[in-house]
Amino acid sequence: MATTFLSSHREFRSFMADATGAQAVLPVIVTEHGVLDQFARYIHLNRQMSRSWQDSAVFAVQLLLEYMEANQRFYDSPRALFAAFSNALYTGTVSNTCDPSDLWWQPRQPDDASKLIGHITKFSDWLAIINEDANLQLNPWRQATRHEERLNWAAHSQRREKAFLSHLWHSKPQPNHSRTVRSRMLPIERQTPASAFPEEHFDLLISEGFRRRALDSRGCTDLRNILITYLMHYGGLRLSEALSLWSDDVSVESDEVIVRVYHPQYGLAPGAKTNRAAYLESQYGLQPRNRLVKATDALFLGWKNGLITDPHRRCFEVFFYPHDTVQVFASMWRDYHLKQRVKPKVGEEHPYAFTNKYGQPYSHRMFRKAHKLGIQRIGLDYVKIEGTTPHGHRHAYGQRLARDRVEPLLIKNAMHHASITSSQTYTQATTAQMRQSLHDLESRLRLQHTDDTLDLHTKDWPCP
Repeated sequence: MATTFLSSHREFRSFMADATGAQAVLPVIVTEHGVLDQFARYIHLNRQMSRSWQDSAVFAVQLLLEYMEANQRFYDSPRALFAAFSNALYTGTVSNTCDPSDLWWQPRQPDDASKLIGHITKFSDWLAIINEDANLQLNPWRQATRHEERLNWAAHSQRREKAFLSHLWHSKPQPNHSRTVRSRMLPIERQTPASAFPEEHFDLLISEGFRRRALDSRGCTDLRNILITYLMHYGGLRLSEALSLWSDDVSVESDEVIVRVYHPQYGLAPGAKTNRAAYLESQYGLQPRNRLVKATDALFLGWKNGLITDPHRRCFEVFFYPHDTVQVFASMWRDYHLKQRVKPKVGEEHPYAFTNKYGQPYSHRMFRKAHKLGIQRIGLDYVKIEGTTPHGHRHAYGQRLARDRVEPLLIKNAMHHASITSSQTYTQATTAQMRQSLHDLESRLRLQHTDDTLDLHTKDWPCP
């Protein structure tokens, strides 16, 4: 099989937008002609988007450039090429073990392909408007040899024909709105118990899985990893949200233990009238962890746009369930800060609650490693399908709420979802629950039928 090389690669560059000197480190696409300038401008315009969104946009445009490089000479118009590109994402480029294009793409999942096409569409819509405003003079499609020229012509064609990848759109585009991709999604509903951590093994994980090797004054258990696991299992947090906590984010108010998770950039800094991004920069010379470079910085933490329930503080509160687990958490939190938390070294100070043995912020890789060892120590397999990876604890939280018949709206708020449909992934009935529910229904109907029959035989009928 021939080796395929991308006609571009990703790099991270520093952008300085104005005279303030504020810099943003963002991914750019570099081709044999240098940085893809238009895309760099587009990424800078979307610099507040999550790093995962930026990485996905970069990858989508890289795939498009690669496909253009391999196939431009076979199509008379960009519209035909882009239609073929979209199909190639869904179907792959390999047929009967052959691929004359030398791309060797495998078919992608429908939702993944649609997401990539969505990125291409948004970029092309923006590019078409920019080029139109600049009165850009374009060479014919056949003469567009550089990557930027090809993208410009494709964007121009899209704008002119108003039907870019028309078979994928819900409807005709509305003025000033990007088109919406119609996903070729298969009708799928999760009905397996695989994603939730098995409740019957949780106590063993806590007592034996996170046992410390060296016994000293700090105790026999690793409170740091237990606290993080508690936040996910009984508080429903994502791992990145738990690791983003600062030491001041847990407080006692009106005899209630309150845990708040703040937006890593816009959340209100403790004791200050500024946001966390400004506070980190001024006090510690640090960036919010969601703005670090994911590919190169182990301290990077992703951030999903969860439901912010406190607009003033820009945060949401953790709702422990069962409620008495918050008292156990609070006791361990106090002991952890008194006995086990390693304080940062002088000159390396930071506000993060969870630290490694050097006093540095704890990374998601180190927790995943510790969690995996804990799972294996208690005799379980560490696999996503069994719910034994960290995210399985969040699934267990959602399924626990659903099992106890908590209203869907409360589940949505407890899991900090902006949409109630997002919670369905975590609360979908398992196949075992479906079988049990149908069995219970059948038993009730059988009992009802028996009672009706008895009533029929015992009823006093009038004499003829």
